[in-house]
Amino acid sequence: MDERNTDRPQALDTTPTSEPQTPSTRISGREGDDLPTSETREIVERLRLHEERATVEVISEQLGAVTVRRVVREREEVVPITLHSEYLEITVQEGTGGRVTLRGEPLEVGRTYEVPLYEERAVIDKQIYPLSDVTIAKQARSYVQTERLTLRREELDVEDPLGLVRDRLRTDSSNDPQR
Repeated sequence: MDERNTDRPQALDTTPTSEPQTPSTRISGREGDDLPTSETREIVERLRLHEERATVEVISEQLGAVTVRRVVREREEVVPITLHSEYLEITVQEGTGGRVTLRGEPLEVGRTYEVPLYEERAVIDKQIYPLSDVTIAKQARSYVQTERLTLRREELDVEDPLGLVRDRLRTDSSNDPQR
């Protein structure tokens, strides 16, 4: 259906079918007079009227995609560590007589020897601490979208400029083959 053609008469939808029907009835005029009458009804045309109806198809579109992954970034830090050590210093003085030995060996006079008592070493261990919590959720929403549509329907419009159309009352519906 085209909007430009809504005021013009539409072409007929089917081919004409001719079905002559001739029921015979006798009508009495005056008493005793039976007049034979015949009435013929012929179907000239059948019309099929149409209307538009809305059908809705919902199409899913992927608007984008997100990839979520853990990435480990590395950084170098300079961490100051204070370490302590303790040494024993041994110095043999001149002119003091006597003999000083260390691990069975004699020590020279005037020279200083260091004997480590204790020393700190740095043992580095890495521990993992929680930095932040991230929640990843997927949420679906439904909403109603309204669309304004104009739907058309064909109707039969009979023009009668001479005023010939009138109601016909059927007195005997059993003789009508269409019922």
